[in-house]
Amino acid sequence: MVVAGATRNRIRLTGHPRISHFDDLRTATFVPEAVPNLGPEALTIRGPYPYFQTEYPLMTETAARKRLFTETHRRRPWTGAPRPRLLGGQALAAAQRLSQSSMKPRVLGYIQFFTDLLTVGLAGLITHTLVQDALLETIIGTGAIWLGALAVVVAARLAGAYGFRCMRNLGRASVVGMAALVGGLGLLAAALAWAGADTVTLRGWMPVWFAAAGVLMLGSRVLMQVRISQLVQTGRLEHRIVLVGGGEDIAPLIREIDRERGRGRRLCGFFDERLGQRSPSVVGGHHKTGDVDDLVEFARLAKIDTVIIAIPGASQERIRELLTRLFVLPVDIRVMEGAEIPNSARRKRSKIGPFKLIEIYKRPIEGFSAVQKRLFDIVFGTIALVMFTPFMLATAVAIKLDSPGPVLFRQKRHGYNNKPIEVLKFRSMYTDLCDPTAVNAVRRGDNRVTKVGRFIRRASIDELPQFINVIKGDLSLVGPRPHATSARTGDMLYDQIERAYSARHKVKPGVTGWAQIKGWRGEMNSEEKIRQRLEHDLYYIEHWSLWFDLKIVLMTPVSLVTTKNAY
Repeated sequence: MVVAGATRNRIRLTGHPRISHFDDLRTATFVPEAVPNLGPEALTIRGPYPYFQTEYPLMTETAARKRLFTETHRRRPWTGAPRPRLLGGQALAAAQRLSQSSMKPRVLGYIQFFTDLLTVGLAGLITHTLVQDALLETIIGTGAIWLGALAVVVAARLAGAYGFRCMRNLGRASVVGMAALVGGLGLLAAALAWAGADTVTLRGWMPVWFAAAGVLMLGSRVLMQVRISQLVQTGRLEHRIVLVGGGEDIAPLIREIDRERGRGRRLCGFFDERLGQRSPSVVGGHHKTGDVDDLVEFARLAKIDTVIIAIPGASQERIRELLTRLFVLPVDIRVMEGAEIPNSARRKRSKIGPFKLIEIYKRPIEGFSAVQKRLFDIVFGTIALVMFTPFMLATAVAIKLDSPGPVLFRQKRHGYNNKPIEVLKFRSMYTDLCDPTAVNAVRRGDNRVTKVGRFIRRASIDELPQFINVIKGDLSLVGPRPHATSARTGDMLYDQIERAYSARHKVKPGVTGWAQIKGWRGEMNSEEKIRQRLEHDLYYIEHWSLWFDLKIVLMTPVSLVTTKNAY
């Protein structure tokens, strides 16, 4: 711990290892006195905690910050590389508070969808049994009832009933739900009448079903409204926003976002590179969190949903320069209307109160697409793991017979949003020569590789245990291949060679990928190979679809035979 400054009877402390935020200044009483070996300005500190009962020299706040910089936070939080920026204590504390993801509104939408399906279907089954004369045979009736329930939820889905804006407004949610119920059951009644059902019994059953289902649907919406309010108040359901810009120009937007705090929007900070009077440190009650480079580091730690560039009248060149630095993040990027938008940008519009926003980048593979991709990974990953289990057992035996040591090799690699994940591989090197950091890439004829290792690396058999990572959720079946956190070409890390390198981490890495089936696999010993792999990975991210994933999976075996770069 060091002393950052003092007043008459209190002292500010920073940097103790048990304090999680290094600029979270704590206070304690002190008694100034001369202490041997510490100089005349030393202080004996006495506070409420045992670790305050010690002696420290008085330092200026500037000296304290410099000392903290040399002792802590000298490396990027996830890559292990020397970090170019040091987040201020306030920004670091805010990022750590936001490091846990909030619940996504779409999860509540799925819950409401299946709740409606069950309530309408069960209400239909119960009311059908209460009709004096059974309207339909049991099997046919059950199928018709569930088709009616499905028609109701599909109609509600098309009307936007499961969007967060609708669900958080009880009146709107109730009206849309009842309209969908009328439409779905009306369609079913018309179909049954056309099929020859007794219209008298139909008129007696349908109103009862409608009344029962309507009460249940309204009740579920009231409960959903209460639950949404609880989640918003506790901060577990929120849309996190940061602004790029500063000065009084953004004050109205800040106030509007704050007004919508109860509706789930939260401003997590604003970042501006200007200094002095043009960009005061406090705007609208919020402190400036840093500049644009700080924003990239901040978003690596925090779970941010949207970045809004709020610079009125900004030129296309300025917007492009900001986008170049920000598009590596897996977030939505929007620009406040009034700036010059690049011609290649998306033009979808949205609003926050009276402020119109233009969508530039959309978070890749989100919402239902993310659910589809996860299901694809679980189904095909499980099938592949079962199919290859005998082959993997044989490989494990061969590795054990070839050289002493463990069968599996664990390596830290970049995962989603640059976070480290532990990837499994079959060990292909001699145990005492393994290189978990991958600082020294494997080259052709490398004497660190075992005899079995040469074969399994050439055929990519060493990657088969990564299907376990797929099922765990660390990897996807298809995506940019994960690289070791310290992998490099020559003496340069990959992100030092290509600034946009981190953009490939906007999605989960994969066991196979578009770059691999196009021949860009194996050793990356030149800047051109890195750029080509990055270009193919970004193409995959921009053009993702389930059919594209399936195409890559089917082409992977062919690429393993034709590629000569792996050894």
